[in-house]
Amino acid sequence: MPRVTFHPDSRTVEVKEGERLLAAAWKAGVGIKSICGGRGKCGSCLVEIDGAASQGAALTPLGDDERTLLPEDGAQRGYRLACLCEIKADVALSVPPESQAVRSAPRKPYTVIDVDPRPIVRRLCASVPDAYAPPPRSLSERLRSAVGEALQRPAVEMPLDVVADYSLRPGFDAAREVTATVYADRRILALRPGRQQALYGVAIDIGTTSVVVFLCDLARGSILAMRTAGNPQAIYGEDVISRMTHIQRDIAALGEMRRLLQDELNRLIAEAADEAGIAVDDIADAVAVGNPTMQHLLLGVNPEPLGRGPYLPVWSERAEVEAAALGLGVLPRARVCVFPSIAGYIGGDTLAAVLTRGPEFYRGTHLLIDVGTNGEVVLAHDGELFATSCATGPVYEGAHIRCGVRAVPGAIERVWVDAGARIRCAAIPQSEGKGDPRPVGLCGSGVISSVAAFVGSGLVAEDGGLAEAPRHPALRGDANGRAKEAVLVAGPYTRTGRDIVLTQQDVRSVQLGKSALRAGIEILLAERGIKTLDRIHLAGTFGNHLEPEDILKIGLVPPVPVERIRSIGNAAGDGARMALFDRRHRRRAATLARRMTVLELSLREDFQDLFVTHTALAPSPEAFAAA
Repeated sequence: MPRVTFHPDSRTVEVKEGERLLAAAWKAGVGIKSICGGRGKCGSCLVEIDGAASQGAALTPLGDDERTLLPEDGAQRGYRLACLCEIKADVALSVPPESQAVRSAPRKPYTVIDVDPRPIVRRLCASVPDAYAPPPRSLSERLRSAVGEALQRPAVEMPLDVVADYSLRPGFDAAREVTATVYADRRILALRPGRQQALYGVAIDIGTTSVVVFLCDLARGSILAMRTAGNPQAIYGEDVISRMTHIQRDIAALGEMRRLLQDELNRLIAEAADEAGIAVDDIADAVAVGNPTMQHLLLGVNPEPLGRGPYLPVWSERAEVEAAALGLGVLPRARVCVFPSIAGYIGGDTLAAVLTRGPEFYRGTHLLIDVGTNGEVVLAHDGELFATSCATGPVYEGAHIRCGVRAVPGAIERVWVDAGARIRCAAIPQSEGKGDPRPVGLCGSGVISSVAAFVGSGLVAEDGGLAEAPRHPALRGDANGRAKEAVLVAGPYTRTGRDIVLTQQDVRSVQLGKSALRAGIEILLAERGIKTLDRIHLAGTFGNHLEPEDILKIGLVPPVPVERIRSIGNAAGDGARMALFDRRHRRRAATLARRMTVLELSLREDFQDLFVTHTALAPSPEAFAAA
């Protein structure tokens, strides 16, 4: 069987002859970006074959379909697309930085929120009656009685497996005190001899692109450790539709995606517990939020109906599931609370973000916007809640962009054109100044920043067209002089050795995502007859790193004074932690879900007209009037 070696990880895997390189990467645990899910449409799964001259013996020949998706000098440099070439013999290859998926943890900002701890689980100590005290009773009866008395609730539930686990602990029968971990004051989750007070929980935010885990001290209401990572399901495609397509073709893909997510969550939980110096089985509670597709996959429910009309979830209610059933490496009987979904594309993550907003959000008129591979918008108007979702596409995560990467060190996040018309860039710095400081590509905020800078300098017209190539030395044109791309950083100054460019197609991708989101916002506002907004709240990793001036300049949001736009960090993770610390927020989330009126844009005849109207990239002078 042929052997495939992947660099820079130096991972080797044996495959069947005729298998494609992308499938071999999945088996080897190597993350290769695959925006289209391996369908040969996007050109993102670029790999460089070691010893390009001999690749003809190892791989199927380069075809026309593949050649058109390679960079201009790709064939000469030994580049191939992992999804289109089949393996015939042993081969070694390198994965360029811009093609690497889920390698580096994305940035996930959070807000420190003071919550008076009132968790749904607690630990209490109880005195166990002596075995010789009349009347004679079994140990389980004495334990139930002791815990029930401490709870002042005689009907406490104590499952057999809890007692069985307790009976395996040294000195269990002679212990005169026992510590019980109790859920909702009615069900015992664990018993341990002696006194123990520490109690921990995890809040989990599962996004299409990334996941974050917060390890929390439930008694103090504080964060002990946080871990983030890319969502490993990205090997099945950068967006949820690609992943649903895999499941539709082969239902076994559902189990594999779920396993990938479980393994990554358990790795993050174990690392966080190790940092805090605690045992994972001291983690007795968990809250998980995500978009509807991610929540379906976590629960093992087929999300495929979400990808076709009428776009309804299979499961929308709040779920309370034992951790062991979800494969999470915490206290096995811990109950994992998964937030309800509001609609097919509005999930528990949006609900958690709304949960973080205070009373002022419900007074006046406020918009909460979470922009990612899908855009969710919630309007709060005079105490009422309305929501919609827009298919913005993965462009805002750096995908479908020629030099797009995720928001990792080396990703360009700011672009501006200075007074001398020179193009300047700023990249996310390396941790503690270590590593190669040269840029590697454009992340989502860098894409928006570059388009906004070019609009402001006249290098991109209102209709999205790049200026003619002679206009600026960074613009490169075709044979007719029409600019096809702008060089942001020349190859000698990048980590990849290739130019980092913004192409005409990149600008078009920004226009499509922007116009979809803006059309959805305008429909939501028109439904309530709203002309002005008190505030716009930008949620999520992407929203937190957008410059308000940039999004106003390209018309991503309605014109408001710039100071009315506020970034609120990873509000989904913040809301999950609130529900972890205080059980009342779980009930409040359910109430908010019932209160929210959803507008389904696929049913709106006016959506297409508004979509076309808002493709224009133009600054709105009135937006800056009060700035």
